[in-house]
Amino acid sequence: MQLLRSYGIFGVSFFAALAAGAEPPQTADISFEHPILQEARVSAPFGMRTDPFTERPGWHGGIDLGAQWDSEIFAPAKGEVLFAGRRSGYGNMVDLKVSDDWILRFAHMKSVGVEKGDVIGAGSVLGRIGSITRSTGPHLHLEARSDGKQYNPKDIEALQFYAAEK
Repeated sequence: MQLLRSYGIFGVSFFAALAAGAEPPQTADISFEHPILQEARVSAPFGMRTDPFTERPGWHGGIDLGAQWDSEIFAPAKGEVLFAGRRSGYGNMVDLKVSDDWILRFAHMKSVGVEKGDVIGAGSVLGRIGSITRSTGPHLHLEARSDGKQYNPKDIEALQFYAAEK
């Protein structure tokens, strides 16, 4: 699915998500060796949902993993840190390039434990769980991006979100 554009209808913002017509890039070249969190649960799905702040339909370009405040967030695979810091709407976040085609975004973090340019291994600590910016409680917002498009992280085979369900 890809986000194409937003439409204003009767003052409500809707996002059109249409099939890209092509399969997302392969992930066979990525060795996912570590769960992202030790204990968590999926607290918000990918795609259209009711925005918890506006109570209107809105696009959610990732999944939310509810977890204990201050829990460590781990890199699921080796990669290069493309961004580490604060960004509007995401709070503290990390973009991790795990292959030529894929970037994983980790957001709403209490703190960031890596720096731009770091090359890290699977299991490296990226930061800690928080509740920064537009957030309803401690969680990790996880996005899977390729060629500027957002994909459902659940569709990436072998990507393990947590070791145990909370």
